[in-house]
Amino acid sequence: MSNGSPPARRRPTSGTPSGGTGQRPAARRPAPGASGARPAAAPRSSPRLVVTAGPKEGEEFVLDGTEYVIGRSTDNPICIPDTSVSRRHVSVRNDGSGWMVSDLGSGNGTLVNGEPIAEETLLANGDTITMGDTELSFQDAANSTAMVAPPAPSRPRPAAGGRAAGGVPPRPGARPEGRVRPQGRGTNVEQLSPEAIRKRTRLKLLAAGVVVVLFAGLGVVRMRVRQQESLEAQRAMAEKGRREQLSAFFQDAKNLVREGRWQEARTKLEELQAQAPDYPGVADYLKAADKEIPNQTHLTAVSEAVKKGELAKATAELGKVSSDTQLYEQVKIARKSLVEAADKRAREARGLQDSKTLENMEKAKAITDDVLAAFPEHRDAKLINDEAVVAIRIAKEPKPTGPVVTPKPWEPAVDRFRDGDLSGAVAILNACSARQPRCKALMGQMTEFGGLYKKLEDLDAKGLSRLLSLDKEITDGKGSKMARNAGTRAATIFYKSASAAKASGQWARAMEYARKALQADPGHAGASNIVNDLKTKARDLYLQAYSIKDSSPEDALPKFKDVVSMTPVDDEFHTKAQTWVEKLSR
Repeated sequence: MSNGSPPARRRPTSGTPSGGTGQRPAARRPAPGASGARPAAAPRSSPRLVVTAGPKEGEEFVLDGTEYVIGRSTDNPICIPDTSVSRRHVSVRNDGSGWMVSDLGSGNGTLVNGEPIAEETLLANGDTITMGDTELSFQDAANSTAMVAPPAPSRPRPAAGGRAAGGVPPRPGARPEGRVRPQGRGTNVEQLSPEAIRKRTRLKLLAAGVVVVLFAGLGVVRMRVRQQESLEAQRAMAEKGRREQLSAFFQDAKNLVREGRWQEARTKLEELQAQAPDYPGVADYLKAADKEIPNQTHLTAVSEAVKKGELAKATAELGKVSSDTQLYEQVKIARKSLVEAADKRAREARGLQDSKTLENMEKAKAITDDVLAAFPEHRDAKLINDEAVVAIRIAKEPKPTGPVVTPKPWEPAVDRFRDGDLSGAVAILNACSARQPRCKALMGQMTEFGGLYKKLEDLDAKGLSRLLSLDKEITDGKGSKMARNAGTRAATIFYKSASAAKASGQWARAMEYARKALQADPGHAGASNIVNDLKTKARDLYLQAYSIKDSSPEDALPKFKDVVSMTPVDDEFHTKAQTWVEKLSR
């Protein structure tokens, strides 16, 4: 060229000089477990509760709100139909920092990872909530993390031809003395001495050894971590299996309780308590067992006594059962069996009584004594017992040793009438009515009695009174079996009338009907109570009349008259009131 400078050289297309720079290489991911790893966010999803045990095992509940109540009630946002879960068992809510769980005063309590909670507890991903026989797993993917490696630092990558991209190699000059070209493509360094080469080789070997040791250590650490994770998983599985086994054991005991088999349930509960002393609910069930096992023993004794026909003993055993027992169904069955057994035993006694032998009468009396001990108001048993007592007394009376008196023709008919054989009595009287006026009169009375007795259920108080009057005339006041049934019905009707009169303040009328009721059935308790009440009322009424007889005789007179009508003739106040009625009426 004109300036004498050497011509410009063209930039080579390959090769990189020692001082040039090339294109930055892509970052390389370090080996797994290498240092410098940093966490990367895991995929986010809504938190949820997964049912791992219980009636709804396998179902999931997404927590996309702020608060949920979990329990057995169908009104809850999350319903768990488990009898061991309370109607409102736990509450799960999001307070901004995370999801919290708290027990709502449940019967069996709440566990988180096997530990009972007494206050609100923060949940972590994977925590297990236990409610009775149900377990829920809390899953929150937003709280889990994954590890990824950072990018490796960039370094220049040699370009083709041994020169840097875009760089121009220096123009080679004359080789100086003692310099040789390095053995290597794309380099331009001075020849190294043997000592330098050995030193560099040792450094490379040392670095390689360090890398090998680091990778080996990393492998050991990872292996130990995996072993630890495996042990933790095994322990978790073993603990879960143990909890499931205990829960199944507890459920078996509760099933026995529902069947009323408290003794067997108590054995299982004691075994469960020995394995897990603090297992929720066991202590309460054992306490209930201490009360229900004696009740169950008494109910078993009731059943055995009923089978043997020992009704008094069965009633006594039933009375020992506590009023707050949970065995109410068995108590109901026991009472029903007692009533049925009483009716059956009364029928057996009636059959024995019909045989008329002393031995069978005594058996009938013993049976009805037992029935009346269990049911004092048993109507049939009372009638049979009374008849048996009379028959036994007559059978045991000494027979007269004097001359035999020939019975009158109508007396056998009267005896048959007393025993309830109306048709047989009429047949006897019919045979002698043509010869004996008494037979004819008795036959007329018995015929009228029979007509009224057929309509016994429809008779009013007047008809019942006539029926009872005929019975007394026929039997000379001794009474018949048929009259007892009529007397019971008449006493009921008269008692109702007496009660109504007493309620309306008609004291004399109440006393009259109460006395009629007692005449029809001397053992009628309601009529006796009314008579006693009216006697007390008559005394108070007499004292009131007596206190005003001088100041207001016109008011005292009707009170004295009421006292006279309310009291029998032999009563003390009847006589006194009658005296004042006579004085004030002058």
